[in-house]
Amino acid sequence: MPPPPPWSWPSMPAGAAAGPLSRQGIPLAEWWQRLVAIIIDIVILDVPKLILMALVMGAAMSGGFYVTTFGVSFVVLGIVFVVVDIGYFALMNGSSSGQTLGQILLGIAVRDATTGGAVEPKRAGLRIVVLAPGILLSWIPILAMLADLYTIVAALSPLWDPERRGFHDKIANTDVVKVR
Repeated sequence: MPPPPPWSWPSMPAGAAAGPLSRQGIPLAEWWQRLVAIIIDIVILDVPKLILMALVMGAAMSGGFYVTTFGVSFVVLGIVFVVVDIGYFALMNGSSSGQTLGQILLGIAVRDATTGGAVEPKRAGLRIVVLAPGILLSWIPILAMLADLYTIVAALSPLWDPERRGFHDKIANTDVVKVR
């Protein structure tokens, strides 16, 4: 018998209730696992952002910036944050493991729904933008708020899908599977 492909993982323990399976027979992640994983990722991404924003704000309040420079600083920070956020999810979910740090801790991974293999960074980036378009629109108040409302619905969408796939999974043709 040939060895398993490099992207396969051990099967569930004997007697474990697997629930719905991917097309490759791998148990799909529970909704709560997906939620906790992305909360961990948001904390990992947002704590350094808050520190950096506090430093910029502190410099501005101490008179180190003119008002125009202060506004430009926040726009530049916003652009950097967009690149970092999308890059994090694109590179981590687009890696051979298909896991962000939060997903590693929860034992889940993003995989191609058709083959079960890794997805490329471009598709992983598309997936996060479809899930959370507010990443791109955070600097436009009304649109960001509407995008956040959409994100809540998109994040809940695996709950009513029999294959546990969210809108973002369907557009990117991905599954989120248990890896341990």
